[in-house]
Amino acid sequence: MIKYFTFFISLFLISCNSSKKEELTYFGGKIIHPKDNFVLLFDSDQKIIDSIQIKKDHTFLGAMKNIRSGLYYFKHGSEVQYVFLEPKDSLLIRLNTWDFDESLVFSGKNATRNNVLIESFLSNEQQHKNFYKHYNLPANKFKLKIDSIIAINNKFIEDYKVSNLEKSEEFLEILRIALDYPLYTKLENFVIDNSLKEKPEKLEDTFITHRNKASISKPSLMFYSPYRKYVYSNLYSDIYKRKIKDDSDEFTIALLNAINQKITSNKLKNKLLKETTIRHFYNKKSCSINKKAFQTFISSSTNQEDKDEISSLLKDVKGIKKDAKIPNFTLMGPDGAQENIENIIKRKNAVIYFRNKEYSSDKWVASRINYLIRKNPDKEFLIININNSKNEYVKNLDIKHQFYLNPESTAHHFLTSKLPRTVLINKSGIVKNGFCALSSKAIEKQITEL
Repeated sequence: MIKYFTFFISLFLISCNSSKKEELTYFGGKIIHPKDNFVLLFDSDQKIIDSIQIKKDHTFLGAMKNIRSGLYYFKHGSEVQYVFLEPKDSLLIRLNTWDFDESLVFSGKNATRNNVLIESFLSNEQQHKNFYKHYNLPANKFKLKIDSIIAINNKFIEDYKVSNLEKSEEFLEILRIALDYPLYTKLENFVIDNSLKEKPEKLEDTFITHRNKASISKPSLMFYSPYRKYVYSNLYSDIYKRKIKDDSDEFTIALLNAINQKITSNKLKNKLLKETTIRHFYNKKSCSINKKAFQTFISSSTNQEDKDEISSLLKDVKGIKKDAKIPNFTLMGPDGAQENIENIIKRKNAVIYFRNKEYSSDKWVASRINYLIRKNPDKEFLIININNSKNEYVKNLDIKHQFYLNPESTAHHFLTSKLPRTVLINKSGIVKNGFCALSSKAIEKQITEL
């Protein structure tokens, strides 16, 4: 590590000494094969606290005032990873984007704890791949495997406490979540898998004793994947046990009620209610509206902005009706020429994806659309940017498929929520699905059958 950073660290230390009175926190490092010109650092509310420019030598350095001790995350290109920071830390990273997570190494003040976190992350990834075969075990043997790993984790944490005298209780909590919550998630997933069996095994109450110590009401940690995955698996497993079909409106309503009852933090409760309502709506095979599910959301949420957004979603759904002609609207081609949607898709089976860049990366959209194009070469694919910008084209996707809306386009009338939507239209210009998710496997069959 030092041979790559000798000169950079010298500059870093000089900077630290000159700013000592300001009590700044430094975050920097070097990125091999950078994908962007900057590194973004986010707080627990998923707000950008620093955008750090990458220099020509691929190094970067940011200085922040008055940060709170806790878990943050940084983003470069489409990749994300976590970092624990405390006031006056001087933390460096080194990574190669060709092998992002595996190559990530920390140095500087409090580097040890961050290296422990990344090692835990990689270990969990490998453990996850190797664990599938164990889901066929009887419940008692599955639980024994989980308990044996938790015992190893307990010893690891105790050893860490002994060898690191300057302990942070906040970090120890994060470390415990990093190590144990993926195991708790596996227990909840076992409950779900067991519930889906024709003859489920009767599970003892002791199978889920982890719930006595695992909190599901920490809004500041919902951005952290080990915690987030556990919260969702905890909520879902209780609904699956009730033998409700997961693609039904009844399932959505039951899940919303469970969130309302089990989550004590209003902030987190509102967030989960909104996410669940939108996700389950997108996952429906049809674009029909279940008023009872939306009403359950409205009566449970206390966030007026969220309610307004869902109300806009309902309005948008009604703007494009199934088995009717799609409303005509203007859009701008890549050459800046204004065109009518009717002329572009005339006598063609068409897939229109109204895209909001805030909800999907270029890499994912290009991969998904190119896959669908290869599978359906006889269909017309249009990716329409709804953010009024002609410069936000998706990389690695043929420009002929890409369009954008100008502010005057009447398409904005059914895009008031700014949520992305996929619309399927047959060659007669009739809408077969007016609001579905591009990620949904269900629409692949619908596209093929257009």
